[in-house]
Amino acid sequence: MSKLLTMIIPVYNTEKYLERCISSCISEEVQIIAIDDGSTDNSLETLKRLKATYQDIEILNGNHQGAVHARRMGLAKVNTKYFSFVDSDDKVRIKPYLRLCKKLDANNLKVGNGRMTVYLPGIPIPFTSRKWKKDYLDFTKDKKEFSNTTCSYLDKIFHYDNIPLLDQDSKQTVYEDMEFVYYVLAKNKSMLHSNESIYEYHMRGLTGNSTSAIGLNMNYSNGISGLLSASTSMQEKFKKDGLFDSYEQELESIMIKLIYQRIHNIFFSNSIENKKEMALHMIDILNSYLPNWQENIYYQNHFQNSEYNDYLFYLSTEANLKKYHIDKNYTTHKPTEELLKDYDKKIKIKKLG
Repeated sequence: MSKLLTMIIPVYNTEKYLERCISSCISEEVQIIAIDDGSTDNSLETLKRLKATYQDIEILNGNHQGAVHARRMGLAKVNTKYFSFVDSDDKVRIKPYLRLCKKLDANNLKVGNGRMTVYLPGIPIPFTSRKWKKDYLDFTKDKKEFSNTTCSYLDKIFHYDNIPLLDQDSKQTVYEDMEFVYYVLAKNKSMLHSNESIYEYHMRGLTGNSTSAIGLNMNYSNGISGLLSASTSMQEKFKKDGLFDSYEQELESIMIKLIYQRIHNIFFSNSIENKKEMALHMIDILNSYLPNWQENIYYQNHFQNSEYNDYLFYLSTEANLKKYHIDKNYTTHKPTEELLKDYDKKIKIKKLG
């Protein structure tokens, strides 16, 4: 293991962002594994050109089976003490990234977490996730910070020993990170955090086939369905290892915040005409999936000191539920799967032009 860190980068039709991404990862301490997942643009040719300039790039050829399979291909090639996942249309901030990696090494810890800076389309000023008051998190003693940790791979560094926990198949096409991230945190019982921003997430919008587009777009139910499916798979992992009872409140709170984010997106959508009806339908889904969610201790404490944007989603959604006189106890007593199908039947989208 001559290098310290491996960056695993699945690539699919991102040729115009690849040089920005790859060049941001370059360091004499970093090995890059780029997996071209059957791109139909010039991504593979771009990778080959970059490899001619930067020698520490290994290119693997996938067969368009998705990000989960591509990441597993990368995991099989890791030969460094630490590894991370990077999306090929984003970039990292390599110096603080490596500083966090070395702090992990010095403290013999196996999961690191940094702040993420998010660039939204059409908004000139990015926002960065909140600063934390602690750098060392012991989740057996401070579970609040467990649920405050993002569900993303992208702001995290993992020790080689975590490969068996992450090298597993998944049916998820959205929220595939969430299915594994919290499970890995619980298994490790601790995490080292850096208040430096280590990752730049460049969201390209809510149209198209990116996981962000599918996950956050409220014009159809795919993202909500994927979120609930990932949550169920995540809970199964916790139950299998006897961890669920210890983290039930935290896992619930994560889901409440993510569903509140989606209700927020409904209220602020430019295309949904029947906002009140769809927000009420989302409350119905929440009550179906988590019948006792209003008893959650983190919800009752108003998600104080949660991720900055999570707290804003909570405040915004609570205000709009009151504004539109939406009953948070509303339920039709239908199964969750039926409610998800009803979502696509109920929604009214403004016609363009």
